[in-house]
Amino acid sequence: MTREDATRPRAKRSLGQNFLVDPNIQRKIVDELDPRPADTVLEVGAGHGELSRHLLDRCRRLVLVEKDRDLARELEARWGGRPGVEVVEGDALRLDLSAAARPDSPVRVVSNVPYNITSPLVFAFLGLDPAAGRIVITVQREVAERIVATPGSKAYGALSVGIQAIADAGLAFRVGRQAFRPVPAVDSAVVRLLPRPDAAEVDRTALRRLTRACFNRRRKQLQKTLRTAPELGFEGDAAAVLTDLSIDPAARPESLDPATFVALATRLDALRGQVTSR
Repeated sequence: MTREDATRPRAKRSLGQNFLVDPNIQRKIVDELDPRPADTVLEVGAGHGELSRHLLDRCRRLVLVEKDRDLARELEARWGGRPGVEVVEGDALRLDLSAAARPDSPVRVVSNVPYNITSPLVFAFLGLDPAAGRIVITVQREVAERIVATPGSKAYGALSVGIQAIADAGLAFRVGRQAFRPVPAVDSAVVRLLPRPDAAEVDRTALRRLTRACFNRRRKQLQKTLRTAPELGFEGDAAAVLTDLSIDPAARPESLDPATFVALATRLDALRGQVTSR
């Protein structure tokens, strides 16, 4: 694909398509992914192959997932017959991505994530079994800032906690909107996620329930949220539970780091189980 071809992509608004046409940014993303010769690379939303062409000779297997039937056929026509390349047509949110990757070798994931499905898709990547060794995603800049936000900052919220509880997250670099065609209304950023070895020990459902309850009431003290949020189903002494975990009952959710949220979610889930078993 020439640069001239890449600047005239067919985009479908219904699929949230914005194609990355800047070859320098393409190469930077692939370098950030840093695929090894023994790796399987799972590229979700492969488009016209903007990143794929830089990945072909850098990994053992390249699995290209594309929802758009026309683009999937284009990818199949270009590279489907090449050893080590597999094109999977389908919606990444409905596919079994672990099965698609067929992880007989270390897996790395790269994706230019559609803005309208960022959260569920990122958590799908983090749910791969076995876990990916490295995930590099291009997302809306505001979302990237929320993903990597630290406790106490304005951007820190349920998304920050949910991701950082199971992965180390870092902002790799920012990408201006002019690097895409069609040009989106917002800037983007590339985020690097390194899943943690102990991620499987985190009860993600319990953590999600707690963080949503807390950050939907982010101006309230934690003890009040525990007492009054119906979705938590908590009936005990909120102040005692929080104090036992060295959490100030009067604290607000943005002051807690991800590890503390995990500990609190685990405790609340255990107490809920005790009530249920009576």
